[in-house]
Amino acid sequence: MPVDHFPSTHATWIDAQLTIAERAGSHTEDGLSARRALQQHLMQRYHEPLRAYVRGSSMRQLGDADELVGGFFADRVGAHGFLADWRESRMPLRRWLMNGISFYGRGVIRDRARDRLRQFDSGGSAELAAAGDGSATHAGNADDRLVDDRNAVRAFDEAWALEILNAAHELVHADLAERGKLDEYDVFRRHVIDGVEYAVIGTNLGLTRQQCANMVRRVSERIREALREVVRGEGVVTEDVERTVREVEELLGGG
Repeated sequence: MPVDHFPSTHATWIDAQLTIAERAGSHTEDGLSARRALQQHLMQRYHEPLRAYVRGSSMRQLGDADELVGGFFADRVGAHGFLADWRESRMPLRRWLMNGISFYGRGVIRDRARDRLRQFDSGGSAELAAAGDGSATHAGNADDRLVDDRNAVRAFDEAWALEILNAAHELVHADLAERGKLDEYDVFRRHVIDGVEYAVIGTNLGLTRQQCANMVRRVSERIREALREVVRGEGVVTEDVERTVREVEELLGGG
């Protein structure tokens, strides 16, 4: 029997892992395994979007984007309650993570400012502030130094949309491979992605133009179905699924 690569339970995977972690406890093998699975999934899906956000925003002043994203996942995403709080918030997962790394960046600024101030006694700190280094001011106004830039948000959204689309393609590819129909994906790829005309593809593969067109239509429909499943898996509520799919397509210029 063919494997169903579009199971109805896919949308509940994150919830299921959270439930396992909560019920098993954070110090049990099952609980730790569930949290590791969640972190790995989110790192794979969101590393590049968060990296794009860091590089496009004032957070780039804090250092290497990959290191900041890695620190965010280790320090915040893995913390007890971070994802449970997201589930309670009803906020889109991508916005929760983008806001989360922004707050993480503010925390990095505060920590660095405190570390600098600890190197001086009270007299030295006063001299430092009077000299105009700005460390004391930075410690007090860290929240004002990281301002979301529209270009950074756009870069995040575009990178996120690409990850979502890639995940949908992977689902469709796996589904067609399981059913022995990878030729359909090949026709789709060559026509839609590579821009090869049906006549050329048909000649190469021994197919009629109509057969090629039918394959492209079927794969396109499957990819859109897979997109729905992937965004549901991101915690998008049912009434927002179609709007989110359209947003993915618009961000990528039509998908």
